[in-house]
Amino acid sequence: MNTILNVGVEKDHVESLTRASGINALSELIWNALDADSEAIKIEYEKNPVGFFTKLSISDDGHGLTHEKAKEIFGSIGGSEKKKRSISPSGRAYHGKEGKGRYKSLALGNSVLFTSVYLGTDKKTKFKFSIKIDRNSLTQTEISDLMTLPQGSNAEIGFKVDITNINDELANEALLFENRKELEEKFASYWISYPKFKIYFNNVELNFSSLIKFQKNLETIFNIDNEVYPFIFKVIEWNIENKKKLYLCNIDGIPFKEENLGFRSSLPISLFVQSNYIELLHRENQLVLSELNTNVELVLKEARKFAKDYLKQRLHESSKEFINELKKKGIYPYSGKPDNIVEESKRQVFDIVALHVHEHLPNFDSQDDKNKKLTLKLISEALENDADSLRKILTEVIELPETKREELSDLLENTSLSSIIDTMTDIKNRLAFLNGLEQIIYDKELNKNIKERKHLHKIILKETWIFGEEYSYGADDITLKNVLKTYLKDYLGREDFEEVMASDENTEQHNLIPDVCLWQQHSMGSAGKKNLVIELKKPSLNAGIKEKNQIETYASIVANDNRFPKENTKWQFLLITKDFSNDIKPLLKQADRKKGHIVKGDNYDVYVLDWGEIISEAKIRHEFLKEKLNINLKDNEEGINYLRSRYKEYLPDNF
Repeated sequence: MNTILNVGVEKDHVESLTRASGINALSELIWNALDADSEAIKIEYEKNPVGFFTKLSISDDGHGLTHEKAKEIFGSIGGSEKKKRSISPSGRAYHGKEGKGRYKSLALGNSVLFTSVYLGTDKKTKFKFSIKIDRNSLTQTEISDLMTLPQGSNAEIGFKVDITNINDELANEALLFENRKELEEKFASYWISYPKFKIYFNNVELNFSSLIKFQKNLETIFNIDNEVYPFIFKVIEWNIENKKKLYLCNIDGIPFKEENLGFRSSLPISLFVQSNYIELLHRENQLVLSELNTNVELVLKEARKFAKDYLKQRLHESSKEFINELKKKGIYPYSGKPDNIVEESKRQVFDIVALHVHEHLPNFDSQDDKNKKLTLKLISEALENDADSLRKILTEVIELPETKREELSDLLENTSLSSIIDTMTDIKNRLAFLNGLEQIIYDKELNKNIKERKHLHKIILKETWIFGEEYSYGADDITLKNVLKTYLKDYLGREDFEEVMASDENTEQHNLIPDVCLWQQHSMGSAGKKNLVIELKKPSLNAGIKEKNQIETYASIVANDNRFPKENTKWQFLLITKDFSNDIKPLLKQADRKKGHIVKGDNYDVYVLDWGEIISEAKIRHEFLKEKLNINLKDNEEGINYLRSRYKEYLPDNF
């Protein structure tokens, strides 16, 4: 006689457990079979001539479910032994934890019959019983009496699920051949850890080994809440197209949550993030809100970076045949072997971009070699500048399709290769600038027509990093009165700046005009902030008493004007010149200060420096990266050419 078990929860709660996609519903049934140590899972289905499903069953050869445990599991929500244990009898990691997966089967049909055959404790006697759940009576489960099978019975040990009144739409989603790749993707990582199982669709086996083209793993650790957790990042590249997912898994590769990969990929890849920390979140019901967990977000950021690096490397490898053809034709824009890691990285990025252009620009193949060479040269020239220049070329000149531009953008965004190239380009440009600046300051032929405000001033405004990375542009070529106004309004964000500026402290001296003002971007702790007021002199002028008095006047006005912020703010005044006249040279060396430090006030300092000191200090700051990146300027002409190309409008005619 059958027994009715009351689940003991509201119907709407149970009904919420039955909602699932066809793929997820079938996946839950497969996971249940794997948790029972099955080695063969058979999915069988039939359709009538009209195309509707008439049969759907999932059977396995696992250890089955005992009658006692069935009453416990099906008689309540959350009664699964998997909540108490994490390993199956044969040593496999469990996927489920609360026994809710059985209700997902109702997404595939309105009535489900579970049949279990298992061995008794004597390992000889077979027992059999069935359980029925129905959408029309969700809070009740019907369980049959236990049947002892006769000795010699050929009934196979295992578990079977028969689904009737089938939902054709969701069953089609789960069973159609073209949709199986998503199922295969879900179980591939687990198969790598536990390869001794097979899944059959109407006797056709899923062949995981033939689906996986390449695989790459990275083992790493993360310190989370003072605990060290090992993680495995696993990229699988498929021989079939896929939906490009990221899976959050336990250390054995059982996925508990999936989300989109998070970036575009022209290769069919999946990313598996495996760790016991993921399983811990899963068992504590915290994984559902993983996007709010800063630890998980940090891990996923690193995992995606690993996947992007894999993608770049694979695309670079696949570009080799195409690149070799370009080299044979003499239209590859680089010659010889790369001199350093930067040049090698640059070529890798170029090869990937060139391959995308070759594959996705409709008329590229039909172009003659001369036009191809021009296109490829544009790409290489863009790489010499930065990633933004490359995107502009691909958009406005080459007109690569938007989807492919976005894919390349995702690939190059915040990744090691493009970052190395951009860093190298910045350092190389800075070194070229310093080289060129040194020449226009000290070469008499070059500097004879260089003016202070018309030329030097304009160039320095574009290269304020020369005074330190911590400064940002503040103001230039405006009166000290307006310097104060700008500082109060834009930098300090004070709304009373108009009232402050209207006070009667303004003097004729407030109308003096320094060349450049730079504000420090971040506070230096107890040292406060330091701002620079800079006065530049043309190369043909050696600074003397007049120029010294000028910079000291600026300092005096700021020091004596209470409207200029004093608390936690220091002001540094720099007079920068090529050389000094004899009347001030004795003042530049004082016993208790650095060379050129001529005035030391409570909250301000005045320096008179030559360009050689500024340039030398800037070079020293870049020396480490210069050596690491093996950057060398070929000759002085490279520095001059940099200035000519970048600042032509700020240089004298015929420079």
